[in-house]
Amino acid sequence: MSFRSSFSLPLSLFLGATIHADWHLARHEHDGRSLGWDAHWLLAIPIFAFAAWRIARRWPPPDNPWRPAALSVALGVLLGQVIEPLAEIIHYHATLAEELEPARLTAFAAFTVTGVVTMGLALAALTRRRA
Repeated sequence: MSFRSSFSLPLSLFLGATIHADWHLARHEHDGRSLGWDAHWLLAIPIFAFAAWRIARRWPPPDNPWRPAALSVALGVLLGQVIEPLAEIIHYHATLAEELEPARLTAFAAFTVTGVVTMGLALAALTRRRA
């Protein structure tokens, strides 16, 4: 298996974008670009279920879809929770403390844990059904 075929770049970009968008849904204060939605993490369920479906289609049995799923999520997290805040620090001259405030980390944890659990359950169901 080549490195390029061991994850889905489009899916990673999608997950990274949704991780960042979740922060805009979750935060309560900002200049009109936020919704302050307490149940923001619920959007992780359809998003990560869709990601599991795409991975199960691209890596059907007998292929092992778990590694591509893990790598795709890891790259999405890197893009949405590491690279994007660093870009905001550079572009907006923000501080690391501003970009990694506890509310952001809490929102990220709620969204990502919900998403990873959803993806695991969906991937298990999808691969069991196809095997």
